[in-house]
Formats: sequence, structure tokens, C-alpha cells
Amino acid sequence: MVSNILELFSGGPSQSMVGAVSKMLGESEGGVQSAVGSLIPTLLGGMMQKSSTTQGAGDLFKMVTGANIDPGMLSNIAGILGGGAPTDKLLSTGASLVSGLFGGDKVSGLASALSSVAGIKAGSASSLISIAAPFLFGMIKKLVSERGLDATGLANLLLGQKATLAKANVDPRLTSALGFSSFSNMLDRVPASLAAVAAPAVAKVVPAAAPASSGLMKWLPWLAALIGAYLLWQWLSPKAPAPAPAAPPTVSAPAPAPAPAAVALPASVYFELDKFDIGAEGSKTIADVVGLVSKDGKYAVTGYTDKTGDPAHNEELAKNRAKAVKEAMMAAGVAEANITMQPPEYLTGSYEDRAARRVDINKAN
Repeated sequence: MVSNILELFSGGPSQSMVGAVSKMLGESEGGVQSAVGSLIPTLLGGMMQKSSTTQGAGDLFKMVTGANIDPGMLSNIAGILGGGAPTDKLLSTGASLVSGLFGGDKVSGLASALSSVAGIKAGSASSLISIAAPFLFGMIKKLVSERGLDATGLANLLLGQKATLAKANVDPRLTSALGFSSFSNMLDRVPASLAAVAAPAVAKVVPAAAPASSGLMKWLPWLAALIGAYLLWQWLSPKAPAPAPAAPPTVSAPAPAPAPAAVALPASVYFELDKFDIGAEGSKTIADVVGLVSKDGKYAVTGYTDKTGDPAHNEELAKNRAKAVKEAMMAAGVAEANITMQPPEYLTGSYEDRAARRVDINKAN
């Protein structure tokens, strides 16, 4: 039986969230209730869209099961929304999730539409989107854990919500901000299950093989007779003398190994969402820069971020990432005096999500 995710969320987290969000944002409970009622089906519709392909399902599974998603937050909504570091972390996580779900260029339009639909301030609508997403993802992560779902299982759980979501009264202004004329138009773009995505390609292959198989059956007796005659002729014909043994092959010296390719600068070190730990790929990039370029060169290190979520948190995260890269370069042998820390740079316009989670290493001027 497919769980009704919209009903599960509306029956618990949604009711607990409204009062706390209303107090936090200074909006009426009626306005927040209206906004949540329109936003949650829209977020679920976006998750269905993303999970309708194999690649998208894998990406969404990583988002849902990420370390920054805590199913336990559902039991402490008031505490998390009470302000301070827990609230800041929630807003930052939510901004990253929604940007990954819809694309960073559509989030501001969605917030503007939600503000118009629910009659709340645009800033409040933007914050509400960043608040609701982690709680919804947390509830879904709990379902994934309880049922032992993989990426395909999660995709089919979400795609199974299609009939239920079709009854939701979502204002077309919200879906228009995401590039769809209506909510029903958005749902029409997704299949009933992930398996249905690959089915048409399989169906084309099977019928094509049948006619060749039936035609071959008529020629099998003749082919068998020809093969038998050839084998008999081979047995009766005189045998040629065995060839003389071939001279041993000449062994040539192995070719020298190619020189390692030069590292192009700027070199980028990428990070996971809301983290400043350097992974294996980033460590290799730093080792290549230091080992193949120069330990004695002068470098500039720049962290990047965007302005979605809390700007202060994003700037601090970019600084911590740049500091981690600097310390790794020093550990690899670069003198601290040869590394210049540049101020964080903000990204605007269209860009890949991970571009705002990088640190660039370049030559210092």
C-alpha cells in the first residue's frame, strides 16, 4: 500500500509548523496555513518530476538520505524554529534542497508567487520555502529508512502519489513560476512508476527478433547437411606437414611512461552541501597542484557561494572551505606566506549547484 505523503505531512508536521512559523516570521496563522497548504503539494510535485528518470532518482535519493537531513527534527519543530544556530542551519539546508530540486533560477519566482497566493511578505515566503523543505525531506527519509528503499523504491513511492496530488488545489501561479501552465500539467509529465520510463525501449526490441527466428528454421536441415559434408571432406583430405616452430619473438624495451599532464589553474576543490571537509577528489586536486605545479609558487585561494538562504551563513561557510584548502596546501609543503586568502565571491545568474560549493586555487598576482 502506497503511503499518502501529503496526508501524513498535513496530519502532523504541518499543524505543528504553522504556529511556530507564524511567530517566527510575524505573519498571521491563516496566511502561513494557506502558504503551507499550497507549498507542500508543489514540493512533492517537484520531487516527482526529479525522480521520473533514473539519473534524477539517484540524485534525489542522495539529497533525501544526506547527512544534513534529520528525521528526528519532526519531533522538535518548535525548538528548531526558535532562532539561533538551529534555525540558521535549517534555512541554509532548505535553500540548498529547493535549489537542487527546482534550480536556483526558479526559487525566487516561486517565493514571489507564494507571497501573492497566501498574502504574506515576499521575504516570509522565501523563508517558509527554506523551512518546509527540510521537514518534508526528513519525513520522507524516515519512510525510506523504515522500508529499506533504494533510489528506485523512493522514486516509485513518490510517483505513486500522482493520483492523490491530482486532487490538491494548487494555484497555477505557483506552477507557472516553475515552467508549467497548471499543476495538472506538471503531474501529466511524470509516469506512473520509474519502470515505465524504460518500458517503450524494451517493447521495440522483442517483436523485431521473431520473424528472423521463424525463417531460419526452414534452412536448418540444409545448413546441417553442408556442415556435415565439409567435416567429411576435411577428414578424408591429405594432411599438410606440421609447420616448423616459429622463432621466439623479439622482446623490445618498454616505452617510457608518459609525463604527467600539467595541472591547469585555476583548479577547483568541490564540497558537499553545508560542509567544509575536503573529500578524496579535492585532496587529489590539491596534491596535483602542489606536486606538479610548484611548492614554491604563490597562490590565491577563493571560496564561492550564492545568496540563497542566509547570506551570513553562506559567507562563513565559504571562508571555512577556503581555510581548509589553505591548511591542506600548507600540509603538502606550501609556505603560509605564499598563500593569499581572497574574500568570498557571490555567484549570480545561471550556474550548476556545485559551483557555489567550490574553492578555486589560482596564481597570485
